[in-house]
Amino acid sequence: MAFPIILALAGAWLTYMVFLVVYRLHFSPIAKFPGPKLAALTFWFEGYYDVFLGGKYLWKIKELHEQYGPIVRINPSELHIADPDFWDIMYTASTSTNRREKWDWHAKAVGLLTSTLTSSGHALHRSRRGALAPFFSMANVRKLLPTVQERVNSLVERLEMCGKQGEMIRLEYAFSAFTNDVVMQYSFGRSDHHIEASGFDPLFHNTSFDAAKSINLLRHCNWILSIMLALPESLAVRMGEEVSSQIRLRSERIRQIEDIREGDSIKKGEDGSDKTIFHTLLRSDLPKREKENERLAEEAVLLVGAGTHTSSWCLSVVTFHLLSNPPLLKRLKTELKSAIRDPTNLSLPDLEKLPYLTAVLKEGLRLGYGVTVRSARIAPDTALKCGDWVIPPGTPCSCTIPLTHHDENIFPDSHAFKPERWLGEGAHGLDKYLVSFSKGSRACLGINLAWAEMYLATAGIFSHFGSKEAQEKTDVGVLELYETDISDVALVSDMFFPVAKEGSKGVRVKVSAK
Repeated sequence: MAFPIILALAGAWLTYMVFLVVYRLHFSPIAKFPGPKLAALTFWFEGYYDVFLGGKYLWKIKELHEQYGPIVRINPSELHIADPDFWDIMYTASTSTNRREKWDWHAKAVGLLTSTLTSSGHALHRSRRGALAPFFSMANVRKLLPTVQERVNSLVERLEMCGKQGEMIRLEYAFSAFTNDVVMQYSFGRSDHHIEASGFDPLFHNTSFDAAKSINLLRHCNWILSIMLALPESLAVRMGEEVSSQIRLRSERIRQIEDIREGDSIKKGEDGSDKTIFHTLLRSDLPKREKENERLAEEAVLLVGAGTHTSSWCLSVVTFHLLSNPPLLKRLKTELKSAIRDPTNLSLPDLEKLPYLTAVLKEGLRLGYGVTVRSARIAPDTALKCGDWVIPPGTPCSCTIPLTHHDENIFPDSHAFKPERWLGEGAHGLDKYLVSFSKGSRACLGINLAWAEMYLATAGIFSHFGSKEAQEKTDVGVLELYETDISDVALVSDMFFPVAKEGSKGVRVKVSAK
């Protein structure tokens, strides 16, 4: 009795597989688009490069474009576009008549489905983003500047102390401590003072970075996270470092949301209003389901994680290249010296007017990328044109930040750190191709805060520190790269965030007193 049932099931499975192969190769709406047949047949073509080889599909996609042209089918459902101008077509403002939605298959990989970032539908995303957007306006970011300045001053003091002790530090940890202290203050009205902690307390940096590394696996095996969420937390956190990091981060944020809800840590501004993001969201008139602990915790995991890593890595990239190239650092320090009266009380509007500082930061963003993961969008109601191709409505399409930033037609010698490319006649036209914060209505919410952090941190540090070849009499210390070279900042793997070579010990500097 059991044998005929097994045969029937096997036959049904085989019939389904034959149908799937024929459909994907011949009848899919994107069957006509160029690309390898194996990529059209199975998502595991991508999975081989991203899961088994560790975040290498980015480079395979680059090869496919060299072989097939500017538009390539990279899996059974998705097209990847190498035309930099397509960003303004696909990653545009989403309206009720020209919607742009996130592809569920990509959204689920992040594992935080109730966050703004992963909300796939236009209306839901608009509602959630609308609740958060006021906190990240330029006006509100400027209210936070005293906090940013205080953390910059603390970072400078900590570096000066390291100089007196002749210590070596890992810059990603130092800058992550800075950015995390800021975003936690903004989000929860508390700072963990990572800057003052021993070794800059890299636990959060490493935990959230591990969580990001799990995304490639969860994209193809999302059931793993579903199982872990169903397990008791005491068991789930033992089920593999990278995926279990998601559980630990979520649990920590839930506890912080609960603390606020209990009213023990209400923070008020001088005008009596709620001072932090999550105090305000909990007191808002959002629907009850939007204020549940688990949903707000997922929002917090993404806000704090992205707000920590993206800016800190770009600051690490900037610092590496300045210390590697004394003429660049000398030029920057000369500009800072002429414009800054008190480096402990910086003026963001004044810093934003400094052309060379701005060019240095843009180049840091270009080679720091922000995130490296591609994020597919869907135009559900509109056929889009890319060259001679017409893309059917509802087709997931993606562009990738690193491939755009290394387009040699736009950024010649793209792997070199050249701030001068952002200066002079015609440089303004490059701004549209700097896509570190993505574009359109789903662009990074924290763009204004990130710029403020980078301006103040870079100006604050290099107003106080130089290198052996580039220093001023007023400097309090010297920064010197320690067993670090270009391979420690060069992108090798896409793990949501950029990852350098395997075994890299990061960007390390030795701080010495002048």
